[in-house]
Amino acid sequence: MYSHSYAYPGPKNQIPPLLMCNDLVVDGHVSEEPASWRTCIHNSMLILAEARKRGWNIVHVYRQDRPPNPIASLRPQPEEPVFQCRGPSALSSAALRDFLLMSQTEEIILIGRSMVPNCLATAVAAADLGVSVTLVADAVSYPMADLDSSSVSITHAARRLIPQFATMTSTAKLLQLQSSLSLFVSGT
Repeated sequence: MYSHSYAYPGPKNQIPPLLMCNDLVVDGHVSEEPASWRTCIHNSMLILAEARKRGWNIVHVYRQDRPPNPIASLRPQPEEPVFQCRGPSALSSAALRDFLLMSQTEEIILIGRSMVPNCLATAVAAADLGVSVTLVADAVSYPMADLDSSSVSITHAARRLIPQFATMTSTAKLLQLQSSLSLFVSGT
């Protein structure tokens, strides 16, 4: 089932979704599977542009253990908060958790680097906070598989596990749903 809360701007009391751009950095291609990284970046650009156009809340999250070096086309705007997290979950940032509470965020649209562990950990942590998560599966990258590792099976397990904590969708469905609901709300 897909969430129908994307119709922002909608009723006056409706809180827009929060787009969380998770660790979309220049060196992401080093650890991520190349095709999934390219697709993630392309689709993240489409989603970020639409989120800005629609007035969604947008945050950018980077790892605390290295300086942020965002991809130029995905660089935060001055009004978009930037958070640093210490663990695999973006919500390991106390400042981000506080921001979610203060902004009364009800729904996170999650895009970014590494289904495992980053996006999975973030979805689980958000569920613990009672915040609904929509993970855009083709705007999330997958770790590079070593021939001698179990990372491929871990990624497959994560894809089966994620639906317990988040709704999964695709970029096309997210943007199509956004467009359809906006037309419905505006009455055109």
